[in-house]
Formats: sequence, C-alpha cells, structure tokens
Amino acid sequence: MNGNWPSDMLTEILLKLPVKSIIRFKCVAKTWCYLFQNPSFISQHLSFNKKSKRLVVYHRDGDKDNVVIRLFVDQALVFFHDLHLPSPFASIDFFYFCVDNGLFCLLDPSNSVLALWNPATREFKILPKCTQNIPSKIYTIADTLGFGLDLLSNDYKVVYIRWYQDLEKGMGAPTHYAIYSISSDSWRIFKDEDVEFLRDYYVCDNSNNACVNGVYYWQTFKSNIDHGSFKVLAFNLSTEVFQLIDSPFSGSGGHLLPLHDRIAIWDTDLLTYKEISNEVWVLNDDGHHWTKVLKIEIPVLQVQKMFGFWKNGKVLVESVTGELLLYDLEKEEVQTRVGVDFLFVCTYEESLVAIAKQ
Repeated sequence: MNGNWPSDMLTEILLKLPVKSIIRFKCVAKTWCYLFQNPSFISQHLSFNKKSKRLVVYHRDGDKDNVVIRLFVDQALVFFHDLHLPSPFASIDFFYFCVDNGLFCLLDPSNSVLALWNPATREFKILPKCTQNIPSKIYTIADTLGFGLDLLSNDYKVVYIRWYQDLEKGMGAPTHYAIYSISSDSWRIFKDEDVEFLRDYYVCDNSNNACVNGVYYWQTFKSNIDHGSFKVLAFNLSTEVFQLIDSPFSGSGGHLLPLHDRIAIWDTDLLTYKEISNEVWVLNDDGHHWTKVLKIEIPVLQVQKMFGFWKNGKVLVESVTGELLLYDLEKEEVQTRVGVDFLFVCTYEESLVAIAKQ
C-alpha cells in the first residue's frame, strides 16, 4: 500500500495530518489502522501538535445566557469555532473542566457527574460514580478537579476533591479526596491519614490550576485565616501523594500555569490603577523554593490579571472591565480584543489519545 514511499518518510507525513484526516485514513489499509493506534505514533503526533497549541476560552454567551467553549484556530486569535459538547453536558448552564494532551475532563457540579472527552476523535465517556465512603444523602458545597498524565504508567488520572454536608446528620463532613484512572476504570478513595494535613485548607477551583510534568498544582488557602495563608498544593500523579508548597507571595493568590515545562505562578494582584506590575515566579527543581524570573509592567492598560505568554512576545491579560486582551509587550499595544464575560482560558492541542481502557 505504501508504493515506493519509504516507511519512515510516509510516517513523517502522516504525523503532520490533523486527527480528522487520520481517522478517515484508518480504512485505507490495516497497516495504517495499526499504525494510528500505536502508542509511539500517538505520542509523536501529540508532540508535533504541541508546537502549534491553540487557545481555548471558556465564556458566557450573552445572547443565550449559557457557557461556551470557544476554540481559536489561528495564532492572532481572530478566527474561532465553538466546541459542541456531548450530552448531558450540552444542555447544562455551567460546568468545570481541565485539559491535558487534547483530553477534556468535565464535571457537572449540580449532580457530580464526571466525564472524559476527546473533541478531535469525538470519543466520550461518563465516569463511574464516586460514592465510596460518602453518605447516601448529601449536599455538595463545593468541588474541584485535577487531571493529567501519570508519566511512569502512561495512564491518565482524575483527582476529584469534594466538600459536602451530611443531610441525615445535619453537619459538615471531612473533605473527600478520590482518584480515578483510565486503566482501572475505577476510583480509589484517599485514607484520612493521607490527607489529614489538608484538613484546614480549601482548594481553589479549576480556573487557577495547572498540570506540569506529571504533577498537578492547585492554589489553596486556610479557610479559617484571612491573610497570609495562600499555598500551592501539588499532587504527583505517579506516586499519588499530596504536598503543600509555600507560595512566593503568601498574602495573595496568583495564577498557576506552565512555563517552559515548569510550573509558574503569576502575581495577579492589582497594585494601583496607574501602574500595574505582575511578577512571574517559577518553582525550582527542589520542589520547594521559587525564583522570580521577570516582572512585567503594562502602564497603558488597567490590567487586573495575566494569563501567560502567547506567541512572539505577546501576553494574554484581563482588563479591569473584564475584557480578554492579547497585548504586544514590544509594541506596547493591544493586538486583539479576544472577548468579554469569560471564565478562564487554557491551551489545547489535537490528539489521538484514547479514553477507553486499552
């Protein structure tokens, strides 16, 4: 079927195809079908796509009063299309999600339904209910997610943290920590002694967290202290162990995001309306201490938050009016006004990663 094409050259060509084309070409030959399911090919294809990441903006549609996942298809952030979620998420007003290697982990907070979704392959799976060690009648007060790849086992895992009230006893209960893996298609509940040191901490929602090199990071703070209590909660997806890390600015929250394969935290506090300054810190290799790598000043704009670098010296920022902007640091000007009324942003790349248990 390959004709006179050397197999290595043919593979190089196929690696550059979009997922939609690869799925269509599965029927060309059995050898191609096997190739597209090969873990090495899937990994190489993902690595190629990571070079041209796209921006995902989660925002409210003002006309329809619902939430939309908008995928920008160009680097200038001008052209886009909306991702159409499968049922039951297509009909709900609000949901949480995390993205890693082209996979979405979705949570409907109204009924604690979790799902995995690959928009490129259209594979979708609702996860089994996580009810172990939870009373039959509860009210969920808050919940948050973690999601990423275990680099040792090459297995994708979901961390689900839930605060709830026991309705039968009429009282609050300890925070519930659980982890799901695709390979086992089941949940494991953390023992109380493994998370006892987190008892007084509240883990922030998914608009402010990130996964880097097999470790998921959340912003967290002590629920009974007003100031000076912010920390970073790290979870190693391989060892399945939580760790608290001191924040470089414990008196205020920041924005966590990947920066050159390391976790970075951006000081997003508004200083004054006349001069806004954002410090960027990265976590050192020791996993405990931070180093300040730069301080960005944008005097032209009234900026209240920065979401990270985009392309060619441009940064994504949120203005004090709630508008998402692409700002050129070199020219000191707004390049694109991306949109308003957004909830958070993240990057995305197409992948062939399967959700079903292999």
